[in-house]
Amino acid sequence: MSSMLSIGAGARRTLVLPGMLAAALVLACTGDTEAPGRSFYAEIAVEADPSRNDPLARSRVAEGQTGAIRWWYAADPVRWRWEMETSGSIIDDGMVVTLFDGAASWAYDDRSNTYTRGVIPEELGSMALSPIFSAPVGPAHAETIEGFIERWREWDNVLEAVRVGEATILGRETQIVELRLSSGGSVRAFIDPERMFIMRWAADGGGEEQPFQVEVAALDYDTDLDAALFAFDPPPGARETEARDGQSCSGSVFIGRGSFPTVAGFLKPLYVPPDYGSASAGSENPSSGCGPAATWALLEAPDGAYILLRQRYRPTGIPDAVRSWETADSDLGDVYHQSKGGVVRLVWREGDLVALLQADAVPLEELLRIAESSQLAP
Repeated sequence: MSSMLSIGAGARRTLVLPGMLAAALVLACTGDTEAPGRSFYAEIAVEADPSRNDPLARSRVAEGQTGAIRWWYAADPVRWRWEMETSGSIIDDGMVVTLFDGAASWAYDDRSNTYTRGVIPEELGSMALSPIFSAPVGPAHAETIEGFIERWREWDNVLEAVRVGEATILGRETQIVELRLSSGGSVRAFIDPERMFIMRWAADGGGEEQPFQVEVAALDYDTDLDAALFAFDPPPGARETEARDGQSCSGSVFIGRGSFPTVAGFLKPLYVPPDYGSASAGSENPSSGCGPAATWALLEAPDGAYILLRQRYRPTGIPDAVRSWETADSDLGDVYHQSKGGVVRLVWREGDLVALLQADAVPLEELLRIAESSQLAP
């Protein structure tokens, strides 16, 4: 049950499809009035191309990146557990566990060693929500294929919902329902009609949508599950953070021309190589609560060369995989570097922060100079 599943180049742990995420959640809540009465364990594989709007698409690390999405669902009483694990993504490696114990939901991120209670709205806790909200593999929340089609036809962004064929997945015959979207793209749901279980959810990338496929790669249906899977006990030293409670997190990123951004609590390099200017920047909230938990900044030169600075709040330290790289002599302390495929990478730690510099056209010495010029923004 712990096999690693390929996520593919540029894949994201949470896919966002305009208009479809809300639809998936609405249908989950307005489908069957009762949660599915069958327990199961599933492993989910994701294959996705970078989003057309992703400024970091060409600088993402794809070599050797793998991930695992594991899902336990127990009925009577309803409890569930998601595990989303990533490796090969350098400083973002780690696992996020989200579970509902029958009364409350919890999320734990082993990179920050933090946990949060109440991460899923109370009214959704007893639903069989898919770990990837915008790709609802798992229970179809409809009694029949016809019922599934009718519910999607009611959604404004769906112009048409029709059966288009059949396919076999994991030895199960599935009916293919195609949802044709107002954006110009389409999505196909591969549904096991006996169990009313969605085995595959695939978008063609037409219009403005992101092309991707999410598939159930392993499934133990009607299985007995250990109650200990759904009990949350904070690991030693874990720190509790507050849930967002449905509110968005606020924060600002200040970018000066030709400089790295200033983000409170994160590193700001004072040195920038000649000809490089700010292209884009952003931050990432933690799996629960507010943060930010990570930031990124992309600098570009006129010829298209780039420098990427990625930082993550990671008190657990530099990942073991990075410690196998070569070490560099620097006043920063533990500094590791790698040169592979024409890309140079540098990783170091500053307190509870772990930072990554990555470039395709500047030498290691320049990356060290950038790193050594860094100061924590108040």
